[in-house]
Amino acid sequence: MTKAIDATPLFVFGLDESGKPRGARFSELRDEIVRAALDMNCWVLHPAPDDFVPHGMKLPVGRLYASGRTFIPNIRKALYDKLLLTKGENARRLEKENSTESPASTGTTPSVPCVSPITAGLPRSWDEIGVGHMVLIHESAEDGWWETVVENRDGEILTLRYRDFPKAPRATRHIHAVALVNPGPATAS
Repeated sequence: MTKAIDATPLFVFGLDESGKPRGARFSELRDEIVRAALDMNCWVLHPAPDDFVPHGMKLPVGRLYASGRTFIPNIRKALYDKLLLTKGENARRLEKENSTESPASTGTTPSVPCVSPITAGLPRSWDEIGVGHMVLIHESAEDGWWETVVENRDGEILTLRYRDFPKAPRATRHIHAVALVNPGPATAS
């Protein structure tokens, strides 16, 4: 078993392969927990922002078995939605803080918080689309648009994984056949 490396609470939540919300809180950060959460395509928040903690403390306590297996139970959709909303607000705030404070101006090495292991950000143009970015693809008139994560870019061809359905077959699209999600206002230079 891996030694605990921190005593700050760890929060994990996401959607399982059938689209059901799951989540848990753990009393400490352990490699086994993070690895299991990422394998389940869950978000991992550690340390969690102050405004996330009250919602995160409503999560059930997760279990780490002696075998190294981790249990992340199902949670109510209403709690999942609150957690997702708070995570999104914090992601936007962190993005703004990180973009306005350059490492050169502070003289320090920047700290990169882990806000979401699923999306690395939102591109501002089709030319900026890269691995880890989230874009929308259109399936059909009946199925509509779906969030996907770029797994590979070969010139102008993207290989995409459905964000909420990671076991679904991969999709391939031209960069101009995907929609961009609004990344928010551009920061002043």
